[in-house]
Amino acid sequence: MSNLEWGLIGIAFTFFAHYFFVTIVLGLSILIPIFEIWGRLKKKEENVAFARKLTSYLIRVDLFAGVLATWLTVFLAGYWPSLLFTATDTLFYPVSIAIVGIMIAIVSMAIYWYTWDKMKPNTHIVVGLFMMIGALLVPLGMSSIFATIDYPYGVKVETVSGLTLFLPNNQSVFLNPVYWPLVLYTWFISLAVTSFIVTVYAQNVVKKGEFGNGIIRLTRSITLISSVLSLIFMIILVNEIKSYSQYIYTAMQGNYSLMISEILAIIMLVLAIGLFSRNLIYPMALVGSIASYFLMMYFEIEMNISRYPYIIVIGKSGIPASDEINPLFNIPAILPEAAMLTFVIMLITFLATLYIAFIMFPVKRRSKADEIL
Repeated sequence: MSNLEWGLIGIAFTFFAHYFFVTIVLGLSILIPIFEIWGRLKKKEENVAFARKLTSYLIRVDLFAGVLATWLTVFLAGYWPSLLFTATDTLFYPVSIAIVGIMIAIVSMAIYWYTWDKMKPNTHIVVGLFMMIGALLVPLGMSSIFATIDYPYGVKVETVSGLTLFLPNNQSVFLNPVYWPLVLYTWFISLAVTSFIVTVYAQNVVKKGEFGNGIIRLTRSITLISSVLSLIFMIILVNEIKSYSQYIYTAMQGNYSLMISEILAIIMLVLAIGLFSRNLIYPMALVGSIASYFLMMYFEIEMNISRYPYIIVIGKSGIPASDEINPLFNIPAILPEAAMLTFVIMLITFLATLYIAFIMFPVKRRSKADEIL
């Protein structure tokens, strides 16, 4: 296989495994402070206890997301130096925002988890809000990369020594018409997927009765709101892609992936509405978890596949992926083969560890408030 094929396979597998974990991290980072704030305001200790349980799982998932992010960076540096240059030069400010967000999120997650019952509730909530803000800043920055390769607004293209470079042209990348719809869609689809999963989890761990019903009412309300907003911003994003990335839009329309994505989004919305039926909460939440995750991954994969053979789309054409691959990175095939095998083993290990952490050794009760659940 060629360097181009290995480069595409390596970054694709790593990105989509990483994408799942960061989606859950983002969703939980939003949900957990909401549960604590709601619990403190309404004096509902079960909501605070539920937030604590979720925080333990957030810490575990974030560890895996971070390792895969490092793996992804290695693939980018080796196979796609031009893209990495674009991310660190042309998109310096938005990518810096993402890095700052990562730093804020990681530090605040650790403080948030280890200071339960050790600081004043209001102070603890402030730490949780920092955790939420940090998590939101990550896609706020990283979406600039995807918006730029969909529609390179704010950059000019130059070829130097066989490498395609993107340089600033005095237009702010934050004004890219694809950028903000992509950011908002990413935020709300992540929250929708996580909310469905948390609703399933809540059905399994909370006691029945008024306490349990309060948690379920909150999760299903968040699920419905995020599902509605996901659909709205996906439609807006598709319209912007139609206007500024005709190649991607034509490709997705030709293979019916746009229609399938819209159908999946409507199904997700129907399932979110179905959560309000008392007898159907669990099956609706379970099917909704699968449908929302499938929608998120399907839409993202189709958007990326539709760029091929280009890696940067400019209107009805673009810059071929073959022009972006590192021309100096000719290595024996055994190395990328070994890297992919390592990746598969690592992913299996991650999933097995998550199973052990979530199923075999769930969070232990640590306070009187936890006895409510």
